[in-house]
Amino acid sequence: MTTVSTPQNGTATLDQRRIALVAWGATEAILRHSQAALARIDVTQPQWWALNNIVRAEHGLTREEIRAVAVPYGMGTQVMVHAVDALVHRGWLGIGADGRLTLTEQGREGLATAKEHMDRVRVELLGDITEEEYATAVSVLQRVTDNLAQRLL
Repeated sequence: MTTVSTPQNGTATLDQRRIALVAWGATEAILRHSQAALARIDVTQPQWWALNNIVRAEHGLTREEIRAVAVPYGMGTQVMVHAVDALVHRGWLGIGADGRLTLTEQGREGLATAKEHMDRVRVELLGDITEEEYATAVSVLQRVTDNLAQRLL
């Protein structure tokens, strides 16, 4: 294993930092921080995703549609079904006669509170990073992903 030192100013040249290590560390830190923020209001990350997907759908979503939502981090589609079940039990989601899941008034209030927490997470995540720097970082990581996806074809 090669040990890499980073200059005191925090900058690194291409061969000084391994992108996978930095990206993995950032992912873990972001997940820990966002999950902790949501846990303070007794919401899980999959519940947050479910609420956001359902509220964006004009007429709500069916269970089949919720299963089709792309779930990151290798969690699998069943995690969304469990999140929905918990939100129905909690009274945040209602199920219409047509089987569509929609937010109840309590669910809208819960989503608003969760959004406030996640807005703070974003502010804390960015710190002194400009929107332009953030956009560049995301763009570069997406290009790395795209470059590697091309290799799989």
